[in-house]
Amino acid sequence: MNVNSSIKNTMALFWMIILVSCSQKIDPHNSPGETTTIGENLDNYFTALTHLKKFNGVVLAYKNDSLVLEKSYNIDTDTNSSTFVTTDYQFDIHSISKLMTNYLVIKLESEGQLKVNQTIDTFYPDFPQGKSIAIQMLLNHSSGLPRELYHFEGNEFDLTTNEIIELTKLQPLLFEPGADTQYSNIGYELIYDIISKTYHKPFAQCIVDEIFIPLKMNNSGAHFFSNAHHIKKLAKNHTLEDSTIVQVPNIMDDEFKTARLYSTASDLNIFLNHIKEPPYSSIKKENNVIAKDGGSKGIRAQVYADLDHNFNFVLLANYDEMPFFNTIDDMVKILKSEPFEIPKELNRKAIHLPDDTLKKFTGAYSFADFNGLTLTIKTENKNLVVFQNGEKIGTLKAETETIFFENPKAPESFEFIQNDIGTYDVLMGWKGITIEGKRENN
Repeated sequence: MNVNSSIKNTMALFWMIILVSCSQKIDPHNSPGETTTIGENLDNYFTALTHLKKFNGVVLAYKNDSLVLEKSYNIDTDTNSSTFVTTDYQFDIHSISKLMTNYLVIKLESEGQLKVNQTIDTFYPDFPQGKSIAIQMLLNHSSGLPRELYHFEGNEFDLTTNEIIELTKLQPLLFEPGADTQYSNIGYELIYDIISKTYHKPFAQCIVDEIFIPLKMNNSGAHFFSNAHHIKKLAKNHTLEDSTIVQVPNIMDDEFKTARLYSTASDLNIFLNHIKEPPYSSIKKENNVIAKDGGSKGIRAQVYADLDHNFNFVLLANYDEMPFFNTIDDMVKILKSEPFEIPKELNRKAIHLPDDTLKKFTGAYSFADFNGLTLTIKTENKNLVVFQNGEKIGTLKAETETIFFENPKAPESFEFIQNDIGTYDVLMGWKGITIEGKRENN
């Protein structure tokens, strides 16, 4: 059984990248004739990625307020294909809604309607440790709440807002509020409800009324809890199963429906340009960059604005095989006119490691970002093997002394990193993201 196929059925996505690849390097400053433009470089990059069947979607990029690329890329150019998109297609944007949430909190604070240092007992008097959890902690994932609901057996999609809040109250904190960070979707469900209570209407309607309508984002909307729907050309989501691209539902049972928004590349660029202006400076991230990614099974989305280098881009994909964060990094390099790599087909080579080296990596690893998923690594026939719930789900071959792979044509890797106590933790690459697994004491 393929390790990635098994894991993807039990995990909700959260996003960071390791990509091990063989690629052709290009230096825009020294390319033949030095005539290659940023737009051409971006187009060449995504054309190559699409040719490798790693990308299907839309790219929009501006540099110095000038459009450098707006184009759709299709693995199957048949307009009747379920994967086919054009630049005006609407895509589900998932966690990009969190950037819009930050915007609304700043807006409400500037209007004197709430404060980010308010503790949530103001809204939920019986919330455990509610006097210690501030709105800002929910925004920056330092509340201590887990990523998803633990020990919940039903479908998140079926839950009402009140049911989500009551179940969130039952969740044990992973750490004392403010002491650490852990990405938390249920933490944002609290913020959605706080915003809803403040505006006295559903959160989705708040987004529509306070962002989409004023900014004339006419092709953006919410699937649920809003008065009007503007779905015209909704991109259908896809994933790879047994070497075949298959359509998957846009609306999944294991996802909350509170903030299910959709938009187009051009509409998202309107929003990016708007939040560059005061009073929204606190949205700016490290190095004067505003960025947020989102996605789920079959879908990827990214908005990115670099205020120092004066460029924006929006990346929307309705197929999740893209090496996501590596692609984002490469787009940044291209827009900064830095050296970058054109995607190239992988052909990874295995090496043999002694048993003593392999045994250093055996043990159980817990992945907090996937609700405590545990994978167990053992040795078998000079390789590492991966077990989930006692079932063998994959065999890993060594590429280096610390990096292992299953499929030589795929970028997914297990990279073992020595920790402070002399054992190893693991970084698991999966569909363009990287998830850290902590070694359990055993």
